[in-house]
Amino acid sequence: MSPAAAPSLSREDLESLLRLRKLDHTLAISGLEIEPSSHDVIRTMVPTGIPDLDARLRGGIPRGQLSELAGPRSSGRMAMVVSAMAGATARGEAVALVDPLDMFDPVSAAASGIDFSRMLWVRGEATSSSRVSLSCEYGTLQKSLDRAVKAANLILQAGGFGLVVLDLAEIGTQALSRLPFTTWLRLHRVIEGSDTACVLIGSAPIARSAGGVTIQLASGSGPQAPGITAHVIQTRTMETRDVCVPLSAAAC
Repeated sequence: MSPAAAPSLSREDLESLLRLRKLDHTLAISGLEIEPSSHDVIRTMVPTGIPDLDARLRGGIPRGQLSELAGPRSSGRMAMVVSAMAGATARGEAVALVDPLDMFDPVSAAASGIDFSRMLWVRGEATSSSRVSLSCEYGTLQKSLDRAVKAANLILQAGGFGLVVLDLAEIGTQALSRLPFTTWLRLHRVIEGSDTACVLIGSAPIARSAGGVTIQLASGSGPQAPGITAHVIQTRTMETRDVCVPLSAAAC
């Protein structure tokens, strides 16, 4: 069965699959009822909700592709993801966030207008950034990373989500480098041709499919006000563009 034709699973089914594969030992499911997204939603792009950036992306993040959002801390990377998730849930779509280090703050995200009844939040073990850098934590970190990738794969296979985000921003490059490159190829193959957009968040570029986009964030200044410079890379069209995102639209 092709990914596009795969049946949608309920939240309970996803929890059962995660338990069956022993992914619930470090990952907990948070969220309310997830419903299949409406079929009348435009199935081409997932808008970020930031007009200037969506214009450069020609509509938003492409569906059926693996894209990435890279930038240092306080660069607005999570704010952009939250904006995209809020827009998706407002259109009646379901979204998912795989959060291996439990870094997501639902209180601050609530201000963006996310409908949490349409959001699946897969949470890992909370840890501080200082602990992540310690060598004694490396084995635990690698296990959390592996389980997070497997959880994202299960969610993508389940279908029914407009946007699935895997947050690897605070995972060290040493741990990420131990993952085989085929990891990302498998994720792309699962969603290829489907209505789901998958986004990896990292401190630096990680991987993307040929039809996906890379958005690299850095501090910058626009013609009107200071903001965040988003460097957009689109492989298929061989285009690279910069756009200044106002700080109000890309809060930390």
